[in-house]
Amino acid sequence: MYNSVIMNDYKLELEKNGVLGFVPGGNSMWPTLKNAGQSVVVLKKTERLKPMDVALYIRPQGNYVLHRVMQVTEDGYIMCGDSQYDLEPVKEEQVIGVMHSFFRGKKCIECTDPKYIKQVERWYGRKFIRKVRLKLFFLRVRVINKLKRIFGSKKEK
Repeated sequence: MYNSVIMNDYKLELEKNGVLGFVPGGNSMWPTLKNAGQSVVVLKKTERLKPMDVALYIRPQGNYVLHRVMQVTEDGYIMCGDSQYDLEPVKEEQVIGVMHSFFRGKKCIECTDPKYIKQVERWYGRKFIRKVRLKLFFLRVRVINKLKRIFGSKKEK
C-alpha cells in the first residue's frame, strides 16, 4: 500500500520514493475528485505530460496544486481544474508528478482506464452541460455552507 504524506512535503516524498498517496482538498477537480473524499496516487514525473493528464505542480507561492493539462506548450503546460474555466500557465520545472490513479470508495481507478478517459472526454466535450452542472454544484455548496452556519453542526451533544 502507498504511504500517505502527513507533512505535505510532496516533492521530497516523490524524489525519495517515486510515488505519493494523499487526500487532496478543495473543489477544483470536481467531479473527478471530491473535496477531501478520495485518495490519489501520484507518480514522479519522468517525461513530458500529455493533454488530459492530471499534474501535481507547485505554484510560485509554494502551494501544491492538482490540475488537468489542457495544452502542452514549448516551455510547460496550460492547466485547469475540472470545475474551473481559468487557464493557468505552468512551467515544466514546476510539475513534479502525474496522477496515476484515485480511489472512489474501495475501488481504484487508474488514469489509463478507457472508461475514465471516456468520462473525462465527455466532461470537456459538452461545454454547455459542463457549465450548467458547475453552476448547480457551486450553488449547492454555497447553500449547504450557509445552512451549516445558520443551524450549526449536528455533532453537538
